[in-house]
Amino acid sequence: MKLATLGPPGTYSDVVATMYQQQPGVVFGARLVYYSHLQRCLQALPDEADYAVVPIENISEGFVPVVLDYLVSADLHIVSEHYQSIEFSACGAVTELSECKRLYVQFVASGQCRDFIDALGDVEILTTQSNSESLLLAAEYGQGAMAIVPNHLLADAAAETMPWRQANVHDYSHNATRFLLLAPGPAQVEDVIEDDGRARKTSLMVMNDNDRPGLLEQVLHCFSTRRLNLSSIVSRPTGQGFGQYHFFMDVEASLNNIAMQGALRALQQITRVKVLGCYG
Repeated sequence: MKLATLGPPGTYSDVVATMYQQQPGVVFGARLVYYSHLQRCLQALPDEADYAVVPIENISEGFVPVVLDYLVSADLHIVSEHYQSIEFSACGAVTELSECKRLYVQFVASGQCRDFIDALGDVEILTTQSNSESLLLAAEYGQGAMAIVPNHLLADAAAETMPWRQANVHDYSHNATRFLLLAPGPAQVEDVIEDDGRARKTSLMVMNDNDRPGLLEQVLHCFSTRRLNLSSIVSRPTGQGFGQYHFFMDVEASLNNIAMQGALRALQQITRVKVLGCYG
């Protein structure tokens, strides 16, 4: 069994994938396969990997667009979610911040460390695909380079070559990212097992194929009249024209909840709906 995730080793995606790999569950003992881009990681299913771990949402930056957009058309479903604490540090081949000429930072991490980056002033900022890549590139550049990396990467050999470091450069002390475990194929109601009494979450994609006045109000009405809480609702452009959007929704209810099934039937009367998964 193969589990795809964003590499190289040392990324937060790798931390979460390793956690899934080592605990009892559907991917216990799976072999990790690393990809350099989130898009490639998602595209690995189902031909190159059996499951994938990807970030979907950060507490301050919100949702990851590339993942949401892929869920619109891909034949995938969500198996489970994991909330991972995120802590960033800065390290560099400098003796003080004023010597920094170039900063390497992963494209998502940059939005979570804005205050620190702004305080550096007029430096060259290069975005990368992973935090591990940021560290390696800064080490290769040498004098005057810095990188923003996860706290746990400060023990890496590349980081040890850099004399300057500053811990906890993220904007929010309670910074966290939500990760999804994805599998090929559609979500099935019969796969949902209420075995431990936990509150469950159902994720949906409401497909806006025929935009019209009041559509979103009708969609929300399907949930509000049944007292179902939406923990998130995010719009994503359809790519067909301005003002046309799909809607990603998280509902605090199980797929086999009677009210949830009623909401789905009502939704299907007014628009196209894709069930992405039900998980605890």
